[in-house]
Amino acid sequence: MKTTFFFLISAIALQAQNGLRDIPDPDPGKQEAAFNLPEGMEINLFASDPMISKPVQMNWDSEGRLWLVSSGMYPHIVPGAEENDQLLVLEDTNGDGVADKRTVFADDLHIPTAVLPMDGGVYVANSTEILFLKDTDGDLVADERRVVLSGFGTEDTHHLVHTFSQGPDGMLYFLQSIYIHSHLETPHGVRRLMGGGVWHFRPETQQAEVLSKGLVNPWGFVFDDYGQSFATDGAGGDGINFIFPRAVGVTSPGAKRVIRGLNPGQPKLCGLEILSGSHVPESLRGVMVAPDFRGHRINSYELSPKGSSYQSTQLEGFLSSAHRAFRPIDVKMGPDGAIYIADWYNPIIQHGEVDFRDKRRDHQRGRIWRVTFKDRPLVKKVKIVGAETEALLELLTSPERFQRDFAKQELRQRGQEVLPALGAWTAKQVNESALVEAMWTFQSLNVTPVKLVQKLANSSDPRFRAAALRVVYHRHHEIPKVDQMIEKAVGDENAQVRLWAVSCLAQRPSKTSVPFALRVLDQPMDETLDFALWSIVREHEREWVPLFEAGELTFKGKLKHLLFAIAALEKPLKLNGVFAGLEDGSLKGEERAGAISTIAKVGSAQDLTRLFALPGLGVVGLDALIEAKRVRKLQPDGHREKIVDFLKVKDEGIFHRAALLAGLWKVKPAFGNLKSVFFDESQNQGVRGKAAEGLRYFGGPEVIALFERAIKESSASGTRMLAVKELANLDPARAAVAAVDLLQVDDVSLNKADLLGVFLRSPKASSILAKALDGMTLPRKIAILGVQRAGTTGKPPLDLIKAFEKAGDLKPMAQQLSAGEMQAMVARVQREGDPRKGERIYRKAELQCMVCHAIGVSGGVVGPNLVSIGGSAPLDYLVTSLLNPNDKIKEGYHTTLVTTRDGNSHTGGLVSEGDQEITLRDSAGGFIKIAKADVKSKIVSPVSMMPPGLTASLREDEFVDLVRFLSELGKDGEFQVGSRPFVRNWKILQPHARTRDLMGHLGPKIFAERFADYQWTPMGSMVGGALPADEMPKVLGRGKNRYGVARFGLDGDGEGPVILKINETQLMHLFDGEKEIPLPKKGAASIEVPAGGDGERFTVSVNSVYRTAPVLIERVEKK
Repeated sequence: MKTTFFFLISAIALQAQNGLRDIPDPDPGKQEAAFNLPEGMEINLFASDPMISKPVQMNWDSEGRLWLVSSGMYPHIVPGAEENDQLLVLEDTNGDGVADKRTVFADDLHIPTAVLPMDGGVYVANSTEILFLKDTDGDLVADERRVVLSGFGTEDTHHLVHTFSQGPDGMLYFLQSIYIHSHLETPHGVRRLMGGGVWHFRPETQQAEVLSKGLVNPWGFVFDDYGQSFATDGAGGDGINFIFPRAVGVTSPGAKRVIRGLNPGQPKLCGLEILSGSHVPESLRGVMVAPDFRGHRINSYELSPKGSSYQSTQLEGFLSSAHRAFRPIDVKMGPDGAIYIADWYNPIIQHGEVDFRDKRRDHQRGRIWRVTFKDRPLVKKVKIVGAETEALLELLTSPERFQRDFAKQELRQRGQEVLPALGAWTAKQVNESALVEAMWTFQSLNVTPVKLVQKLANSSDPRFRAAALRVVYHRHHEIPKVDQMIEKAVGDENAQVRLWAVSCLAQRPSKTSVPFALRVLDQPMDETLDFALWSIVREHEREWVPLFEAGELTFKGKLKHLLFAIAALEKPLKLNGVFAGLEDGSLKGEERAGAISTIAKVGSAQDLTRLFALPGLGVVGLDALIEAKRVRKLQPDGHREKIVDFLKVKDEGIFHRAALLAGLWKVKPAFGNLKSVFFDESQNQGVRGKAAEGLRYFGGPEVIALFERAIKESSASGTRMLAVKELANLDPARAAVAAVDLLQVDDVSLNKADLLGVFLRSPKASSILAKALDGMTLPRKIAILGVQRAGTTGKPPLDLIKAFEKAGDLKPMAQQLSAGEMQAMVARVQREGDPRKGERIYRKAELQCMVCHAIGVSGGVVGPNLVSIGGSAPLDYLVTSLLNPNDKIKEGYHTTLVTTRDGNSHTGGLVSEGDQEITLRDSAGGFIKIAKADVKSKIVSPVSMMPPGLTASLREDEFVDLVRFLSELGKDGEFQVGSRPFVRNWKILQPHARTRDLMGHLGPKIFAERFADYQWTPMGSMVGGALPADEMPKVLGRGKNRYGVARFGLDGDGEGPVILKINETQLMHLFDGEKEIPLPKKGAASIEVPAGGDGERFTVSVNSVYRTAPVLIERVEKK
């Protein structure tokens, strides 16, 4: 007998224990003992409470003192409480690796979030402003204070302006996050940034500019040895992000396009540093390290150039802790070559998800940890402050980056007086690493070394050429013949140099800037370079479009350039040149597809007529015409009856699209064709479904009568489902009773979720279905599905939810637990929960967990990535989130409710919003595209995308196991996603009658065929990388044989061969396309295959009756 969790809360309460107060021992010695360190690494406590508390950011000064800001008030002010936020200076006066002196430099601060000693004082982020504090009498206490910049938003304390760093160019770089809206008054005008992004600021000129936009909560920023910049995101999931001018990351308000990070599926990271110096083992130099503050560890990443950007690979096992309160939030290389880690120290880390006044939130403690390497000498301290200028110049070639950086900073502070010596020293240098340091030193002094920039721009090393162009980007107005320099760089053989050339052109709007930039298309492109080019085409519209329209700009016959420009702009322009390329056959492949898509997006009705007349239009052309009608409400102004010819083509893909167009265009001669196909039950369901959809677009009494006839006369549930679904779109009152009948049918082939979705689009239709359910009964699982789907609409229909609960005999969920009940549940999870069983429960299809959430790179993207949820969320938070998803909604995951002019509503996460279309992602992971012309309103809904009632079908022990599994995610051990490149995303074949009939003739090859009516659904691997054979739907074979069938791709764009390492080949078949790859009968195997292909290139089948081993495939690039 199955008893749900919700009925047994009272019984559990009787076993209440003190689970909510299970707080780690704060003793620093016990915390130190909990670290897991690789061989050769050591750690010691540099500073701890009460010397410090709640460190937010730290930075060194040129005298080897560690400055840090602390905020015990965070995350909010308690009324009446005394403010205790401070700016501290820590010193290790005897060199034993432990801070022994503490000075309060300033304490009149309000939630300070950044600090940087620079320019003879210190810059501090203080809520809405950036302050400059200075000690004028040598007592290391601030006695001068001025506001440098103000106007930063304060909408959310953990999104305030933060993370200061000094660039190699001498500018101050800082970040802000998603909920902040800043309006800065500067001598150069008002500068605004709505949402997250990166700023740079030159103190001498008071010029502040936005470098990049987006990211959810960027909280880590660093430059490499060549002047390229990178950031981490404390609420994102892309690991390391490459930051370049005008880059736009996720969640940037109003962004029409974004660039993703280098490590999709990574935990949220806070802080960033590059390991350097002689004390660090050579194998780790250049490695980036970033705190995974939720997972109690420091992650490490190795970057290598890839096109105009980078490839980032996570390395195994840098540093972690079993102590739940270890919360690393910043990491810096120290003057002695050691690695210093700021530990916020807190049993809980959630900001808004856990109550601000939660008693477990620590406001007093904090630690700084120091990491060193055995048997490797530390770096000896050198004199920087007060050193001779010549000595400082020599430090610019030091192998210790700390010394190079602070030598530049000291030279900057001395000002123009060092220029003669700097010039003389530079003239003697032949090493380009020294020359680039000299170039940055001049720049930090606000001087442009023109000849040096020109020399490095012609370096044989593309890294130095790109570094020179970064100077050009900021100081182009001071460089003679700069246009020729940039034009040459546009044609550079290196993609990153070309990226910087486009960025420089973006700084110099002119009638030639876009034509010059488009020349990068003549060489290989990648996503980052494509984005930069797309950006400049749109930004410089006023410069090039009038010339193009006047016939003065022809792109010199470069049709590829013209196509890109028109597609990027998404506005009507002259298309004669594009049509010429289509009609004479000079455009082929992807270029032809791009041209067709462009015409559909920007062309007139006459242009669409000309497009429709093209021979060999195919799937691409029909898709483009569908989008033109749906999004732009535009169709060919003649010859639309030609669509009937497409309906006669045997290609199912062509028919699907032609059926939709026939209905959307209301081509009367096509009506009979669609009707015949719909009623022909020998046709496959996919073809008949498209015919039914096409008929629905015709609308009117004849179509309604047709669907009613099918419902009444057909004995096939599939036919009735198609008819009911389309009838519900036209007249829900006529379809509701039949819909309830179908919901009662126990047939897994019927897509009941789609049927429910039609009734949930409008309040009127929802109420009609609720009335039809009155007095009826439904299978429990269907009633639960109804509650879940109804509960995730922007305005949940309460009458329909109650109707589903009554029809399925469901008891309303207890969404809140008392304190005693919660303590009992936490204790039970800790005592009895089995995370292995919990993972299997998490993967149940009816719970939809994998559809919405990813764990690492595996799973959906509707909700937050759960890769490290166990390391950050207290058990009671997990329980509450499962019981009442609307209680707390993570930033960036609110629901958007779009109401259209026909009264229908569409709910989902906002994916993009362009000039013509809004795209939402629904709770099932599907996309909803809505034409802007159809939109009546768009609001942010307080409803979570996580459906309510997900756990209603679970037994008490299953719920306990599920919570325990979630609580282990991200912690060291079995449920930490590793860095090995296993195949983690699959498409799984659903049962189909065709396979049983043809298995005897074709064997397993039947699964590899590209048969249009096969249904493939996403499925992710388990945390360890394996795909359980018994979880795949059982596809019928001959006799008692049942098969699990999955498809996968290589998830990369490498050029060399790839090795597929398979754990067990027993009862397995593997196909590359439709060609079978021979496998040994049993045992492990390594198979070499060429790179490339799409996400469904390979098909693997296993006999799920007789095989017990899971499928585990690792993808390794052949060296």
